[in-house]
Order: sequence, then C-alpha cells, then structure tokens
Amino acid sequence: MQRQYKIATVLLAGVVGTGVVTPVALASPLPATAGPVASVAINAYPKGRVISRHRLAIRAKPTTRSAILGHLNPGQVVDIKCWALGQKIGNTRRWYRLGISTPEWVSGRYIKIIKGRVTHC
Repeated sequence: MQRQYKIATVLLAGVVGTGVVTPVALASPLPATAGPVASVAINAYPKGRVISRHRLAIRAKPTTRSAILGHLNPGQVVDIKCWALGQKIGNTRRWYRLGISTPEWVSGRYIKIIKGRVTHC
C-alpha cells in the first residue's frame, strides 16, 4: 500500500513541478491502481465532439464577424476550456473557448459535450 502512495507522489511531483508528466524509471511495473493518477493531468479539460456536417470554423472572438483561425473536422474531439455568451447561432448564444493562451472560439451549436462539465469563462 505504501508503494502506491510513493508512485503517486513521484508522478504528481512531476506534474506540479514542470506542468508536464515525465517518464519515471521504476524498479518494477506500476500496480493496476496507479493508472488513474497519471491520467489526471492528461484529461484536465472537458471534451467536446464536433457535430456539424462540414468543417467548423475556429474564430478569434465568439462571433461570426471575427477572424477565422482554423477549422475542426466533423467528429473531431477537442478540449474545451470554458464557455461564454456570444453571437446567437441557431438556438444558442453559447460559444466554447478552445485556446489556453490565445482565445480560440467555436459555436456551441456545433459542439456536443461528451466528457466533463464546462464552466463559464
């Protein structure tokens, strides 16, 4: 039991210290219960799936009048940081922010949340 805590401490120290999970050399393989500890940093954001039939534009602001920064393909799964109200598309004004350092927005009309809970920005 103590060994599991040591493994979790080593993994969390790597996550907290550098912000990135780094490989850790161990004398023996990880026990089956240590798996979820490492996945905490990888699955930090809620997930959404693109449900549009065509490519979905990624915008600089939550409006169709802002610059297009890129596109998402139908069925693509993305990390979502938060949501905010913007231009109404279909029956919703909700837009999802994808970018962490640079704002990247997609209309909530074309995203289905498949994992987690998205909070307001």
